[in-house]
Amino acid sequence: MAASRNAEMAPPVRRARLPAVAVLAAALMAAVRLGGSRLGFVAWPAHTTAPALRSSAGSGGFGGSLESRSPGVGMAASIRDSEGNKVKDPKTFDLTDASQIVGTHTAEFKKRPFGVLAYAPSTTGKGAYIVKMNEKSRYPGDPQGQAWTAGARSGYAIKTVAGQDVSSWEFWDIMDIIDDKILDNSAGKFQTDSKGAMGNKPAELPLTVEFAELKMDEDAQAADDTDRVYVNRDDPRYRDLPPDATLVEYKIPPAPATYTSKTVEDIRSYVASLPEPVGYVGPRYAGPASINKDFIDQMLANFRQGKLIPMKDAYKMAIDAFDILKQEKTLGRVAVPEGKKVTVVGDLHGQLYDFSHMLSLAGYPSPDNTFVFNGDFVDRGPWSVEVMFTLLAFKLWHPKNVFMNRGNHESELANHFYGFFGEIEAKYEKKMCELFGEVFRATPLAHVLNNEVFVVHGGIPGPDPRIWWKGMDNQVGFQGRVIQ
Repeated sequence: MAASRNAEMAPPVRRARLPAVAVLAAALMAAVRLGGSRLGFVAWPAHTTAPALRSSAGSGGFGGSLESRSPGVGMAASIRDSEGNKVKDPKTFDLTDASQIVGTHTAEFKKRPFGVLAYAPSTTGKGAYIVKMNEKSRYPGDPQGQAWTAGARSGYAIKTVAGQDVSSWEFWDIMDIIDDKILDNSAGKFQTDSKGAMGNKPAELPLTVEFAELKMDEDAQAADDTDRVYVNRDDPRYRDLPPDATLVEYKIPPAPATYTSKTVEDIRSYVASLPEPVGYVGPRYAGPASINKDFIDQMLANFRQGKLIPMKDAYKMAIDAFDILKQEKTLGRVAVPEGKKVTVVGDLHGQLYDFSHMLSLAGYPSPDNTFVFNGDFVDRGPWSVEVMFTLLAFKLWHPKNVFMNRGNHESELANHFYGFFGEIEAKYEKKMCELFGEVFRATPLAHVLNNEVFVVHGGIPGPDPRIWWKGMDNQVGFQGRVIQ
């Protein structure tokens, strides 16, 4: 009986609410049709179909939840590009109107992505034009420089794809067929997973795309010209540049008069509170003046027996070395007087016994025996801590005759992965890793010997891949580079 009574009572409740909802909906529809222009968009005629509702996760060319499926609707104020970003200055164009086209440019793409970072639709929701792209090719054959190298430029609209005229297509239908996406967030993720109504499958590669250069109004052309930097190809400095080269002037900002590291200053205070070592037999560090040949000899002898310098002394040596390195220039210059020599040492990689043997042949650094240690002091080898403190001792002993270049292993990423930080934590404590991160950041990158020889290790972490060689693809994912 209870179920029967509930069933009988439910319909009157629904009937009481539905008319109110219907009236409200009708009022809203009327307000939109009569006052559409005041709301910032064109109202659709009464006989046309209203725009289809779409979730914000796949909002297509328009912001919010409306995606136009009829030709009369345009919401320029909320146009979003293929990356989901709001378009600052949306364009209104129609490629079926030949008078809007200045010229066409054809590009053939052999792999995805093409080098276009974002596309956007016309304010009508149709068509697709380039709003952001890679404006250079990083190396010969760079897939992400394909569009630029082929002559495509920001503002160009897609006219045909594989010979198919897409001028009148909806934006996301065009996006589906070109499928110009990067889905690996290590390279920069853009474009959503939205699909157009046509359900297009990605076109096969190689893919020919015809772009249309749109006619600009005079004001926009003037603004565009003021932003351009033209390269004078008659200038002998630029005569050998490839056709797709982009010249960018970069001025290195002046270095501050002084530099302080909060990390180092905090550790400096921490070290003062550390206790003195108990039962230690060996050299003690009491500032740069305390280092001499006997200090180095005893320290290396202890290292070979598996004995470390005390933690407090280790911290002090690293901090004092940081204070010296931070005052040196990124590009240092080494003078080698006539009759004197300079020894350039390559990757030591934590190999204490190799290093010790090399010193037995080349001697210790001195005013008559200059050394340049060219990066990769640590990682891989099991004595990275010992090698590093030997280098710091040399630098503190003869700062004008010992020079250090930062290599690709003088970075936190490499040190975590290849062992140096783990070795520090095992032999001292984890906190010391923070200090060495600062020491490496303060280390110069290169030195020039007598203004004649350029010494650099290179490979400091940066865009990946950093160089190109035949057979190398640029597809970088969680599994690293892909070799083809």
